[in-house]
Amino acid sequence: MWPVVSSGSAANLPSSVEELRALVLELVEVNASQQRRIAEQDARIAELERRLGADSSTSSKPPSSDPPYRKPPPRSSRRASGRKPGKQPGEPGQTMELVEDPDEVVVCDMSCCATCGHDLSGAPVAGVQRRQVTDVRPPPPPRVTEYQIVARACPNCAAPAKGPSPVAAPARLGPRS
Repeated sequence: MWPVVSSGSAANLPSSVEELRALVLELVEVNASQQRRIAEQDARIAELERRLGADSSTSSKPPSSDPPYRKPPPRSSRRASGRKPGKQPGEPGQTMELVEDPDEVVVCDMSCCATCGHDLSGAPVAGVQRRQVTDVRPPPPPRVTEYQIVARACPNCAAPAKGPSPVAAPARLGPRS
């Protein structure tokens, strides 16, 4: 095999035409063997990539052999819109209005200065900031009224007699009418 030719070593180049032909034939043979080797390596890489991508959804492997770090594909057909959840930037915000007559007022006042510890009981008020918490209460339980309609037998004629019923059905839901 001929030595590798660098750009500065013109003295190592073959001088005759026969030597040049032999060099070209040898380089063609080396090139062909390298092409074969590259094709074999490409085939091997493709096979290894195919094996690496095989899991229980793409082969007959059991799900227990799936790697734990790989996320399963999304099952939803919905597509992400790209927006974050909640109020979008630029949209006007909504704030609950303060109530003028709250049920309870708690005054949060400091008795002494948090910086120097001086008594603040006689100091003038510089400002009051109002914050309100609205607790939503569950609806009250239903009001149940039981009507007991008394039935009696007349002692004179033995005819049955019932008291007047304000409700037509034995059990009823809904507002009074």
